[in-house]
Amino acid sequence: MNTVNVYIKGQEDKELISFLRYFPSRIKNIGMDAVFDRQIVYDYKDGRNHLEVAKCVAKFLVKKFGRKICNVVFSCIPASSPERNEMRNRHFSELVCKFSGAIDGFSHVSVIGERTAVHGTKIKKEERAKRINEQNKIKIDADFFKNKEVCIWDDVVTTGASFNAYVSQLEQAGAHVTNGIFLAKTSYKYVLK
Repeated sequence: MNTVNVYIKGQEDKELISFLRYFPSRIKNIGMDAVFDRQIVYDYKDGRNHLEVAKCVAKFLVKKFGRKICNVVFSCIPASSPERNEMRNRHFSELVCKFSGAIDGFSHVSVIGERTAVHGTKIKKEERAKRINEQNKIKIDADFFKNKEVCIWDDVVTTGASFNAYVSQLEQAGAHVTNGIFLAKTSYKYVLK
């Protein structure tokens, strides 16, 4: 998979990339390439293609960090509930770390209760901000993350609000977040390749 640079306001000091473009289902006039990419995202969310995606992410990490990868913590932005987080992220994080040699941060982050999912619906900016503020239901092991170099993973990035909130929480604990990797970047305008 090729990578595409991602821009998130306030995170200019970090390398942010995505592998795919994601067109929400309400965007109808798209080509088969975009339909295929959308299905990869859906399959990832349902836990059906973690092995293939993990290999791509691990390959990127090894290329990026080289031998220093053994000092980098790989941490997934938690899903909206403990059950979804377990299904989407535990095995995936294990695979990425097994293939790359990175440190698995999964067990040092937990979701308490359930927060409203941010993706999947067209919502107003104020509602999105309210949902993002529910991120305080994410508990991190501050002692583990202190002074660690961290690479963050999320399946889909739209505005970057979830990423910003998670980065802020990790950096308040003393972590040094250097990268963000996303399976897909939300797009709304399809251009035939």
